[in-house]
Amino acid sequence: MGLMRSPCLIAPLAALVLAACGSRRTVLVTPKSARPVEIEVEVYDPVTNYVWEGVSVRVVEGYHEWSGCTCQAGEPDLWLTTDETGRVLFTAEHLAAADIGFLENERGEAILEPDRESDEAFVLVELDAIGFDRAQFDVPLSWSEPSVFVSLPFSEPSSPGLHVRASIGGPRRVARRLER
Repeated sequence: MGLMRSPCLIAPLAALVLAACGSRRTVLVTPKSARPVEIEVEVYDPVTNYVWEGVSVRVVEGYHEWSGCTCQAGEPDLWLTTDETGRVLFTAEHLAAADIGFLENERGEAILEPDRESDEAFVLVELDAIGFDRAQFDVPLSWSEPSVFVSLPFSEPSSPGLHVRASIGGPRRVARRLER
């Protein structure tokens, strides 16, 4: 006896099919959005572990995964000076104003997109102070970590142009130093 001839088999199969259709779950997928990026830089003396106040820090260039190019700063004179905590903050607005190739949102902030091809960037920062040799460091940024804190070593000056402040405690994440 075939499936079509047996009404006893058709009714349970129909009920099973209808039950399966009626028990759908709705899954909402929220698209990932772009994130503004920022870099907080702390400058310290690697010998004493004290921070430096009065060190000039600037953005030199940026490398972006989405474009595959390295962009020199369009505003090379955008220097910030470390405060009494030895820190400067390059906000998303600062990074956009440096004109180093970041995509920008409608508020003019430098952003990284969640896409695999546009979620990473590297920013080259430079430290300078009277009596010091300039030093450059590569700072990685990613969509998964758009706000980065780096603690950068800066050699002791050859002349007493700067003074040392209180030490900042805790572990330090040091950005890789570039050899030029």
